Amino acid sequence: MALKTSEIFPRWLQELSRFQSMKSQFFLYGNIYDCHYFPINYNEAANQDELKWAKFPTIIQLLGKYLEIEGYELICKYDIVDLLSVKPITKKDESKEKPSEEKKEDPITKKNILQFLTKSNPEAKAYFTGRDIGRIESNLGDVLSFFRFLSSNTEKLFAGIIDFSSRFTPNPNSLSEPESRHFIKLVKAAQESRFFPKKSDKRNIIILICDKLNDIPTWMLLENPLTQGIELQKPNTEERKRFFSIQKKLFYHEKEREESKGDGQRFPDLTDEFSNHDLENLITLSRQEKIDVSEIHRVIDLYKFGVKENFWEKLDQAKVKMAEAELKKRVFGQENAIKKSVDIIRRAKLGLHNIDKNKQNNKPKGVLFFAGPTGVGKTELAKSLADLIFSTDDAIIRLDMSEYNDSNSDVKLIGSPPGYVGYEEGGQLTRKMKEKPFSIVLFDEIEKAHPVVFDKFLQILDDGRLTDGKGETVYFSESLIIFTSNLGIYRINERGQRVINVEYEDSPGTVAEKIMSEIKMFFTTRLNRPEILNRFGDNFVVFDFIRPPVDKLILMKNLNTIKANLMKQKKCDFQFDEKFVELFRKHYINDNLINGGRGINNRVEAYIKNGLSNFLFEQDKIDGLKFRVVINEAKVGKDKKPLVEFECIGV
Repeated sequence: MALKTSEIFPRWLQELSRFQSMKSQFFLYGNIYDCHYFPINYNEAANQDELKWAKFPTIIQLLGKYLEIEGYELICKYDIVDLLSVKPITKKDESKEKPSEEKKEDPITKKNILQFLTKSNPEAKAYFTGRDIGRIESNLGDVLSFFRFLSSNTEKLFAGIIDFSSRFTPNPNSLSEPESRHFIKLVKAAQESRFFPKKSDKRNIIILICDKLNDIPTWMLLENPLTQGIELQKPNTEERKRFFSIQKKLFYHEKEREESKGDGQRFPDLTDEFSNHDLENLITLSRQEKIDVSEIHRVIDLYKFGVKENFWEKLDQAKVKMAEAELKKRVFGQENAIKKSVDIIRRAKLGLHNIDKNKQNNKPKGVLFFAGPTGVGKTELAKSLADLIFSTDDAIIRLDMSEYNDSNSDVKLIGSPPGYVGYEEGGQLTRKMKEKPFSIVLFDEIEKAHPVVFDKFLQILDDGRLTDGKGETVYFSESLIIFTSNLGIYRINERGQRVINVEYEDSPGTVAEKIMSEIKMFFTTRLNRPEILNRFGDNFVVFDFIRPPVDKLILMKNLNTIKANLMKQKKCDFQFDEKFVELFRKHYINDNLINGGRGINNRVEAYIKNGLSNFLFEQDKIDGLKFRVVINEAKVGKDKKPLVEFECIGV
């Protein structure tokens, strides 16, 4: 019993096989530059173990072999560089009788094909009289006429393959007169194609290879029952699994070991969207870097990201245990956000972020959505996480979504396609991801992004990858994705006016409830994209206002930083006491807490840093200076607040 082609053919070839008796013209597009593996004895093998797989470097070579097996008697190939080639098919004589003394028919070759074409076709004879094949193959119009006459021949089952058909015109929607005639010839060739009931119900066909289907004029395909567009896709899960099963012996083997079923299961999951060329490159990389096949995930990571070390695997266990305490040293008063973040870090460290999935995938290590008032530590927590995980604040890719609020913003993220302005620069997101595949990606204030950008968010959250304008794929599977938003602080009332939604006097629970209600409203009603809301799941973290005594912690952190830097840079001893801290909170901070930590920092800059600069500028000697800061409640400034003064207490 013959094998089903659906079990061994890639999907595109299944489609070609299914329709080659019904259609007379096919347009193959998509993954056309890949190499291909094909079972050359599929019509003879009784089971999959008997299949003989051969590698074909190009789609043209694979098609040539497939059409030969399928019984086509004349196969012609053409491209604008190598021109025309003719492959005569010589059938095996399966008769047991002695060969006849009668002269055998000469095979059709490039030298005599015009003779074959014109002997029984008056139109072809009139068209090609006085011409040789060398002159014909150098003119595209003549070649297309040549293929048209071959399609209408009734003697030999013919298949023509035309490569680089995307190069026939730079603009398929605005054809010149000669270009229009070229495509009309192809339409006529499809209409005049001959059907052979006695040859397995097959018909003459022409297969055109193009980069994209829209490289072909729309009118050629629209409601044309004789044509079929077929997309060549990258190897699917089953094909990648088969590749590893057949080729695993070629990977580097450090030592003999027992076969592990896990290797074959992980390989197709980790190589999603890889081409056959990519899969072969993994073999080369494994041997080149001497990475054993048992550590295939390391080979794949090296191929994807260009680094051997996985920062998540190197993350110290003790560091993760102390993560909560370390984060609290930098972000004050946001225990819920810190706990949620640490939970995700621990899952990622243990490789359990995909534990609820049937197979491994490229999804990010974790996703967080930070919402809440301004200046409460959302961005600071993202930076702190980058420092904790990757030991540097620089491991953060921050994109301000207010800069991506026009309809062309998706192009800014991934880069312009070839031929457009800015192509060489690449995308602002994809370029940075290539540089820092192990990172935290921070999308700041996402509500300000243009709706078109949210499609890219979906790709990142669902697939963990983006393809840039150059056709290169960047992966987010080793990244932590953080979104921040100020949604919910204001709302639109029934009159369409923007009004305050949360008050400082609201309890933390009320703040969270009001903000989450507005976030849901934004995604489901205003943006009309509830699917994006669902992708965030339960990863929303609402930050509370900065409230006492958290304001004191932020103030003390500022003052201690100033004190340490003055000693380091100027050898100055800067002093302050508890009384100053409490008075500064009372007069300068308490009325500005609604602006969060940023409001505290602004007051420190305005009343302490600026005053400090003026004080030091007036001193004759700075090095070794001892001074303190005080609040003189007996004096008030223009803002009617007590003056902040500096006093020298020694040199």
